[in-house]
Amino acid sequence: MKNKKLLEKLKDILSADRKTQLKKYKSLKIVLKQLRIEKKALEKMLSNTTDEEKRHEISSGLKVISMQRQKGLRLLKELKEERKRNK
Repeated sequence: MKNKKLLEKLKDILSADRKTQLKKYKSLKIVLKQLRIEKKALEKMLSNTTDEEKRHEISSGLKVISMQRQKGLRLLKELKEERKRNK
């Protein structure tokens, strides 16, 4: 094969990897947005609830969502840095 064809094949392979990375990035952003909305709803429920048992249940759910969101934000940051390096 000629160099031009080899370079085109390589470009196709790399762009496919970039496409999957971009797809993962976009889907992660959607999930993080949904988690943020759910977190705000739980915070609102927590402020309106007076029952101690219910407050404990809501706060534990809030902790889980917060930790998952932080984990997702770290992953999003890593993907963003990787995208910058691969440009």
